[in-house]
Amino acid sequence: MNARELMNPAQLFLEISQDSLKANSGTAGFEFPLERLGEGRLTEACKSDLTVQLQRFINRKSWQPRARAYCAIGARGVSLRRLILPAGPSEELMRLLPLQIESEFPLPPEQLAWGYQALSERQPGAAGTGRTQELLVAAVKKESLEDYSSILVACGASPVFTLAALARSYLCPPSPGPYAVLNLDRNYSELITMDEGVPIAVRVLAWGRENLTGLGPKTRGNGRDEPVGLGVPTPQGASFGGSGEHLTEAAISEALEPLARLINGQAVGRRIYVMGIAGLQADLDFPVQLASRLGNGLECQAVDFTPREGGSAAILGLQRALEREPGLPPLVLQVKQSNGKAQVNRLAPLKWGALALGLALLGLLLPYAEALTLKSHLANKLAAVKTDQGRLGTIDRELDFLQYLQQSEPPYLDALLVLAKAAPPGTRFDLVSMNRRGDVSIRGSLRDGQQVADLRSKLIDSGFFANVGIEEQAPTPDRQKVNVRLSAQWKPLGSRTAPSPEPARASSEPKTLPAQMTVGAPPDHVNTAPMAQPPASKSSRN
Repeated sequence: MNARELMNPAQLFLEISQDSLKANSGTAGFEFPLERLGEGRLTEACKSDLTVQLQRFINRKSWQPRARAYCAIGARGVSLRRLILPAGPSEELMRLLPLQIESEFPLPPEQLAWGYQALSERQPGAAGTGRTQELLVAAVKKESLEDYSSILVACGASPVFTLAALARSYLCPPSPGPYAVLNLDRNYSELITMDEGVPIAVRVLAWGRENLTGLGPKTRGNGRDEPVGLGVPTPQGASFGGSGEHLTEAAISEALEPLARLINGQAVGRRIYVMGIAGLQADLDFPVQLASRLGNGLECQAVDFTPREGGSAAILGLQRALEREPGLPPLVLQVKQSNGKAQVNRLAPLKWGALALGLALLGLLLPYAEALTLKSHLANKLAAVKTDQGRLGTIDRELDFLQYLQQSEPPYLDALLVLAKAAPPGTRFDLVSMNRRGDVSIRGSLRDGQQVADLRSKLIDSGFFANVGIEEQAPTPDRQKVNVRLSAQWKPLGSRTAPSPEPARASSEPKTLPAQMTVGAPPDHVNTAPMAQPPASKSSRN
């Protein structure tokens, strides 16, 4: 071992599934079965045994740097979201991203282990909006990763968490357009949909290899002793059901039908890469059988690889991802979020003591200095507040008086405006009477009965009057016009529509002008004297 190897931290690759943990250091590996409580957390006995086993496997010396542990976790409980945020520096992004995560996910960011991957940057739009960037955010409950993180830290490793389903996609050949990666486990499967190397959705399907080998012997863990499993080939001629006979075509079709229904309910593109089927192909061309059940022109292709000891498809995918882009996987789930790496200068003990003493003295003196500095400013503010408080009472009384005038003022002018706008050409009003209670009486003459009906309809449609009725209608002695008497009631203030005067228009037609308006004896009663309007011209009648 040379000096460079001693200084560089070792790399450890792990896949953490629902019922097992696989570890590989490049030259050696091991698999450990996991025992969980009802809520999914590891039991105390399991955590204790796993810590001991990992310490022996890592075998880190006290003078060696911590090993980097790349952990591929299962898709159970993982959520993916695509978010669009304003483009800006990383500090601004880390300030806005937790706020957006809080609105998109059911749990606050403090209870989530989350990470993001930048997808693209958009240029300003036509509406003048600024540049934006699209991010892919993955999140899972923080407590589901805290057990693994504490175990790895106790074993002398620095954990880096990512998705196992995403790591497996690095084993697939490049494919244009959307595609999916299906990994079969013992009693469940994981399906991830990719588009140009970016995950779109990830799902856990309630179907596993036990649906074909369910009659075989049951083992603890993730199937290390199963007759069919990842990297454990089934002898030629072995049966799926454990009865010594091969499954029939009908039995295979019946077993694959639930899986086909689950996959057809997802958006998977045009091709599905299948993993975890080692041993199934001895008696069954699994991708072909699955493709025939799916239909819709979907293609299924098996991904062949040879796992090392303690290896898996996710571990091999992680290794290949780091070979392409050294450093970190493209999507890392952070258990503890931070804006960057901070280095603490190692000051001498005397400098630390002096700094602590100075901060303590500053904390004691700061309140007094602030009081002395802002005393005059605060006195001026208090004097201004007291002056304003004295004026508030006068303002409130004046406002109440003005509001009372506005609410109690009879809308005489509004009523006349509505009446003038509704009157047809050639109308003559002999008398318009109104009082403060809203009673309106109108007497005049119109050309014919149709104009009387139109006038009543317009008064009703104006939204200002209610109970508009024709009290009397009779033709004049010369049969040229119709004398009419109308009665109405204007609506209360809150329910009537305020009229809006139309802009004046130049016209050669004669206008109806009020001749005289008189105020009757009661102060709350208004009478308008006869208002005459010359007969409309021939052009206006037409």
